[in-house]
Amino acid sequence: MSRVAVITIAFLVIFTVFTTVFAASANKAEVRLLPKWAWVLLCLLIPFFGGLLYLMVGRPLGRGPRPQKRKTVAPDDDPTFLRDLDKKLRKDEEPKDDGSKDESN
Repeated sequence: MSRVAVITIAFLVIFTVFTTVFAASANKAEVRLLPKWAWVLLCLLIPFFGGLLYLMVGRPLGRGPRPQKRKTVAPDDDPTFLRDLDKKLRKDEEPKDDGSKDESN
């Protein structure tokens, strides 16, 4: 077998696996045109064209920009953490009134 044939077969196998997994992992409610199971079968039974069809017309559309994930802040840079820590330290420093008088005089 020639090198081109081996590369072509490898490409078809990889593309088929990719599109089948992509179709199987898609949200069932967002897949377009055919039911999800039909897209998975189409990707498996018609290797290149089934996957190409799924990518062109069957996959879910993007819903615009995704919300940005909140950046992790170190505790010493977080104003809320520092404010709460300050309150806790001040509370711990307050003298405890247990009813006894200071007898050191």
